[in-house]
Amino acid sequence: MTETSTCPLCKSNGSKWLEKNGIALLQCDKCGHRYCLPANPENHVRDVYGDQYFKDSAEGYVDYLGEEAIQSVSARYYVSRLKSRLSQGSNVLDFGAACGFFLNEFRKAGWNVHGIEPNFAMRKVGKDRFDLDIRDQSLAQVSNKESLELVSIIQVISHLLDPVEFIAQSYDKLKPGGYLLVETWDRESMAAKLSGSNWHELNPPSVLHWFSRASLRDFVCRHGFEFVESGLPRKSIQLGRAIRMLRHSWNDSTIFRWLSSPLMLVPERLALPYRLGDAFWMLFKKCP
Repeated sequence: MTETSTCPLCKSNGSKWLEKNGIALLQCDKCGHRYCLPANPENHVRDVYGDQYFKDSAEGYVDYLGEEAIQSVSARYYVSRLKSRLSQGSNVLDFGAACGFFLNEFRKAGWNVHGIEPNFAMRKVGKDRFDLDIRDQSLAQVSNKESLELVSIIQVISHLLDPVEFIAQSYDKLKPGGYLLVETWDRESMAAKLSGSNWHELNPPSVLHWFSRASLRDFVCRHGFEFVESGLPRKSIQLGRAIRMLRHSWNDSTIFRWLSSPLMLVPERLALPYRLGDAFWMLFKKCP
């Protein structure tokens, strides 16, 4: 096994367990982490998460800016879970903030908010629409060590080039007793198991990591955090995005071809409750 197949989490060798979109998906021989490696790491973020990712994308969003209501409901759910733990004026950073739908709701809760987002167009919308401070920087570049009460990373950890570096930097920037909120997908969920190789999150090169609840908990807790609680997020999905996800994963399926025609008659922006149970969140606390 070559050096380029090493596991991003523990640096052990990985073996191929599946091929998707012409890309080898690997499983670590030691820790069991499932991952793939980007062909061009230096330009990966620019190439994969540019403007096309947020609009008319099979890998990303049909219309991210049109999801304000959906994203805001999800953000308010997290406010309800966190408001007893964070006081007024707490410093909160959202990593992968896009245009700031979550940050806007966090600010309404009385928290001081900051965001990190590499996409210029998303940052501009956040500034113009919500007057938010969203920057293109690494977490290491955030000023004031141990200044944050919360770092949130919503549906982003599976896209990171280096999750270990992110967790280490989060620990460095959080105050003692500060919180790390992670939302991602569960590779061991019933939906993932029933879908097999057609599971919508087996979507490289956009998605680089596939965690389970147990593997995420073990990974984060190995880096100075303690587990606090977990649950299912309050998610909805626009019908148009759901159809594209299904087409991307199940296009050759007879069932999808049978369902696709009547679904096309329903408005794409119709919001549907997401109840597949393959997404989860976990809250961690920085140990002294």
